[in-house]
Amino acid sequence: MKMKSTLCALLLFVTLTMNSQNTENKSLKFGAGLGYSQSDNTNGTGSLYSVGYQQDIWKDKLRFNPNLSLGFYRPKFIIGLPDQYFNSINLNANLNFDLIRLGRLSLLVYAGGEAGITQGYVSTIGSVNDFHLGVDFGGGIRIDSKSRKTALNILPFNFRVGYPNFIESYLKLEFDVKL
Repeated sequence: MKMKSTLCALLLFVTLTMNSQNTENKSLKFGAGLGYSQSDNTNGTGSLYSVGYQQDIWKDKLRFNPNLSLGFYRPKFIIGLPDQYFNSINLNANLNFDLIRLGRLSLLVYAGGEAGITQGYVSTIGSVNDFHLGVDFGGGIRIDSKSRKTALNILPFNFRVGYPNFIESYLKLEFDVKL
């Protein structure tokens, strides 16, 4: 519980310190996806949701994006695993970059750091509470609206790799709304 409070406080601090700046280059991000998560004691597939903040840094091509993601997993479609259910809660700080831009369409890549916790239940060992630190990276396509006030990110390549022994990969759709 203390780790969750610390992660939430850190996200709130980052968001509030950036709130004192010009709002025309800020946006909120909302995302949802499907993925796979594995740590020392857990292994499963499920859904992932994220909410975050985004600040343009350079020419509307480089953006800073702190976000909080929540994943809900079970061993569906994976044979031979004990009964389990678990959540992955991650605080991420990414730099998003439009590598190639053609009009409103761009090739988006991102990388950053992450800290998180995997909590749940595994029938063979009981409660699980694994903390991890690591990196996350990925890419896809970004489509800006005509007004450039909203954008859709189609991200088929997303990976989190953490220490000790944490891996998460997922497909995700994100929606950006300028403030």
